[in-house]
Amino acid sequence: MSGSSTFAAPVFDEVDARIEQELDIPGYNQNSIYNVAGYKPVKTELSHVPVRVTGQIPPNLNGVYLRNGTNTQFDITHVRLHAFTGAGMLHQIQIRKGAATYSNTFIRTPRFVAEDAAGREIYSGITDVTGGGRASLERLGRIEQKKAQGLVPNLGNLEASPGSTSVQFHAGRIFCLQESGYAFVLHPRVVAGRLLLDGTGHLETWDGGWQAPFSAHPRIDPTTGDFYSLTTDRNGNLYYGQISNDTLSCFHQIYEHPAGEPRMAWQHDYFLTEKYVVFPDISMRFSQDGLLSQNGSCFWFDPDYKLRWGVIPRQFKKGDQIRWFQTSKPGAIWHVINGWEERSADGKERIVLYAPMFHDYPPDVAIHTPDEPPAKLNKWVLDLDAGTVSEDRVLLEHGYERPSLNLDFVGKKNRYGYLIDEERAGYMGKGVLKYDLLDEKEVSYVDYGEFYGGEALFVPKSGATEEDDGYLLELLMSDTKAEMLIIDAKSMKEMARLHLPQRVPFGVHACWIDEKRLCDLVV
Repeated sequence: MSGSSTFAAPVFDEVDARIEQELDIPGYNQNSIYNVAGYKPVKTELSHVPVRVTGQIPPNLNGVYLRNGTNTQFDITHVRLHAFTGAGMLHQIQIRKGAATYSNTFIRTPRFVAEDAAGREIYSGITDVTGGGRASLERLGRIEQKKAQGLVPNLGNLEASPGSTSVQFHAGRIFCLQESGYAFVLHPRVVAGRLLLDGTGHLETWDGGWQAPFSAHPRIDPTTGDFYSLTTDRNGNLYYGQISNDTLSCFHQIYEHPAGEPRMAWQHDYFLTEKYVVFPDISMRFSQDGLLSQNGSCFWFDPDYKLRWGVIPRQFKKGDQIRWFQTSKPGAIWHVINGWEERSADGKERIVLYAPMFHDYPPDVAIHTPDEPPAKLNKWVLDLDAGTVSEDRVLLEHGYERPSLNLDFVGKKNRYGYLIDEERAGYMGKGVLKYDLLDEKEVSYVDYGEFYGGEALFVPKSGATEEDDGYLLELLMSDTKAEMLIIDAKSMKEMARLHLPQRVPFGVHACWIDEKRLCDLVV
């Protein structure tokens, strides 16, 4: 696809051209920290191209690996570059009986379809609020004006999600997710055992019952498969709900943010324990007035706003309140490892939490780049009886992020986390560390060499008896090629490497659909 360098009148006119000139989009992008080969898009969509394998794929590893990520749609872009801008694209590796195929597809959300027809970006994105001052404000106003005049499809904020952050499976359906809008459900086909995706699907509201953004990281109960989503909207209100067997079990607004007050910048990830949902209220703040401030961004890190933890019952009901647990340090969190409930030696109920925490963060939200500071693995203990944080300390000084674990242990006491080494090279990750949470020690490290990684996805072995009986699947990326690495999670030794037929742009979040769940797909 190629965008036009001239506007298609009357939708895009000289006013839009002036705004783009004031934003200096070509100059900004030329000098952007995201203007590197790893973030360049791919335009060719492939279907089940055979993959060359070195080593041996484990015979009990059969299923589909899906990884989501942004992929700029147009040859000429009219927005500033960022890890979060661009259409969503799924990268699929299907493994069957020791062989593998690769496929990829754009995620054809309503936003994608509208912008594809226009031949350029239409709707707002993160770079409209991370800089640009009055020109960005004017651009945001122009988008709303065009929608009101019927010049472009009138997609609301929740309908305009690109679904480009993560991908998850629930009750026979595949969800493409980004926490700015509704969930997007794919329309798959399975032919002769092969999963076929063309990116088509629909926005899901569960018959209108879900009227808020849906989380990019729904916590999944390992026993029931239920989704638990907790998100914030543009006004700072918080929404929580549960999806059980593809049915909306509950949906609540659990917090109303004071109008006009700066709000939490994002609510990206959180903990699910046996009885509670625990989420961070981070020191990264947001206010649209920030576009006219000195740093020119709606985002800023407030060192005086100490991170606090919110705790709600999993079975939230009307009248329940958030319990806040105040820490003594500022911090920002993107991703968590795990948390669980336990009794202390003196019988007190407490919640133990592990997550990487940033001790500062830039206003341009330079995620996955050298401008992003290191996140340090931290442990917190919340004393539910006293209502205090009884422990808050750093476990690792080196910068690790985007953790994973054996998802069968979500909400249960577990030993191992798998952490991506972000500090070594700045962009993405250059290796994965197996870390013992209970003994607080580094166990083993796998170096990615010339490649960059996004997330080491844990896939348990069938019939596993120990927590680390499984594999780590990592989609490795370089400037010119991509490979899938299969690691034995117990020994941390490489088992196989799958050489993909084309490079894959930088991206992160993935899921695994095993053969049983593949058979359960709603097609």
